[in-house]
Amino acid sequence: MASRILSGVTSVAVPWAAAAVVLSLIGIAAARPDIELGRYLASECMTCHRAGTATSTIPNIFGMPEPTFFEVIRAYKEKRLDNAVMQTIATRLNDEEIAALAAYFAATTKP
Repeated sequence: MASRILSGVTSVAVPWAAAAVVLSLIGIAAARPDIELGRYLASECMTCHRAGTATSTIPNIFGMPEPTFFEVIRAYKEKRLDNAVMQTIATRLNDEEIAALAAYFAATTKP
């Protein structure tokens, strides 16, 4: 499923992950994304993605690894992936919110 979503997307550095590595190297504890913020923001995602399956045009994003989710949403935001609805939604999100959603969906199973 992730390979289908990511086809055509070039590898992109995940800013919060890179920051965590740098901060850990200098001995500062890196903050994890706010999973509660992700839960709050996820209500809009649930409208469509609750019905998503591996074979539908709307993918199942529950349990998706954080880096994959982050990269996919950034690709929509930067219009490297084509879907007008997802581009509109992703454009409204900042990196902190994308990271929070990524953390939430990585830790969540489909309802």
